[in-house]
Amino acid sequence: MSVLNLRKSLAAFRKDTTGTVAVETAIIFPTLLFCLFVMMNIFDAYRAKSTTEKAAFAVSDMLSRETMAVNADYIDGIHAVLEEISTVRSGHSLTVSHVYWSPVSSDYVLAWSHSNGSGSGISATQFNEMKDKLPVLVDGESLIVVETTAEYTPPILAGWNGKRPYGEESALNMDIDTFVFTRPRFAPQLAWSNS
Repeated sequence: MSVLNLRKSLAAFRKDTTGTVAVETAIIFPTLLFCLFVMMNIFDAYRAKSTTEKAAFAVSDMLSRETMAVNADYIDGIHAVLEEISTVRSGHSLTVSHVYWSPVSSDYVLAWSHSNGSGSGISATQFNEMKDKLPVLVDGESLIVVETTAEYTPPILAGWNGKRPYGEESALNMDIDTFVFTRPRFAPQLAWSNS
């Protein structure tokens, strides 16, 4: 008998249309708000990646037009330009390298590499890993390679602060890496000056 009463009660509940909008809103609103936050984070992540790539291309273009030798102060200056253009505010690392194709060794040769601040550039191991990303060059042709890295943190974390317990990084944070190469335009190579 109780099963029959339960079926009648469920059927009556299903057919009942006397609910209020406030109850429906209270049920649906948290889900809608969560979806809105997720969409805002996704949009901001794509925007951050796009502006960082555009900033790397702008820096690469600046270097390709340079006819004088560059130095550490110049690299720090274009690093400031990179940070101004990009919307990521976590601080970028910038590495500029000059690479050319040697007809003697029939391989890429690293002429010089320097990072912003007091960085010394890329190591020999990193250069060997970079070779797979470089285009085919003719004898003596050179490239300016600009690499940037920034850590992106979503602006809206829906109650999270971006850190896990004990200071570990959250899975929500991501690194935005760019790798851009350009041929020098007005000089055969981009020279480095230690002064």
